Amino acid sequence: MLSISVVIATHNRAMLLEQTLDHLKTQSFQPGDEIIVVDNASTDRTAEVIRRLGERFPVPLHYRYDGAPGKAPAINAAVGDTSGDVLALTDDDVLVGEGWIETIRTLFSDPSLALVGGRVDPRWQHPAPAWLQIEQNGRYSVMSSPLALLHYGDAQELGKRTAVGANLAIRRSVFEALGGFAAHLGKRRGTLLGGEDHDLSQRAVAAGYRCEYRPELRVRHWVPAERTRLRYFLRWFFWCGITHAVIEGAPSSPLHLLRRFLVGVVFAPIQAIAGHGQRAAARAVDAAFALGYLTIRVGGRASVERLGGWSR
Repeated sequence: MLSISVVIATHNRAMLLEQTLDHLKTQSFQPGDEIIVVDNASTDRTAEVIRRLGERFPVPLHYRYDGAPGKAPAINAAVGDTSGDVLALTDDDVLVGEGWIETIRTLFSDPSLALVGGRVDPRWQHPAPAWLQIEQNGRYSVMSSPLALLHYGDAQELGKRTAVGANLAIRRSVFEALGGFAAHLGKRRGTLLGGEDHDLSQRAVAAGYRCEYRPELRVRHWVPAERTRLRYFLRWFFWCGITHAVIEGAPSSPLHLLRRFLVGVVFAPIQAIAGHGQRAAARAVDAAFALGYLTIRVGGRASVERLGGWSR
């Protein structure tokens, strides 16, 4: 039977992590399964929470400390300590759905499947604001991306889409063959740089591995109130533009990006005045994305470090 290693990176979220682990302990684990929590330089009671819960967990609950900044390198390092055939990745603010582990095991009983991304639904601290349109035509829109939510509709090949790290499973052999997550991507304190999950997904597809989106693999992601403010969305899309430029290496035409930026800046307030809050927000975040992309086009990758304050 396939063994599964659940890998979670955490930083100063002891209370949310405890909820995550409490949900995980009710899963249908089998001999050989395990959970590894990599503590990315937390200063709260994270270690104590893991130690306490580990005493009554149905499978081994391992603790690993990694003081180097960055989620991607922390997970890469933790994977080296795993023994499972399949890596099941989730986050420290996620509640996995009923049968999550068993669904992963069933999906990967097909030896041709290499990577799968699942559905990520919101767990709101407060109701979403009126300007935030999460769902369109039975799936989640681009405006769900800053909240790490994901719903592509029916089961399908991943193609150019992304499987997000809050609900992603991959064969350990494939993860290792791909070299793991790109260490220069992913969240770092001082930035909202992302893209490590998108980059991994696309490298897997490009390498010819079979990658799928499966909506039956479901989790719920915590959405704190501060992440439902337009200011956060503007920062996130700005860093999304930077992320895309870093991944692609050869940014798009500056004139095209400048046009997108100017269109957003001009039409966002017009839409807002007209009472079209959702359209105004969409224009504003598109301008932020173009500005982030332009920043790398003009300033190069070194500008990423200089712009750390944008995430605060």
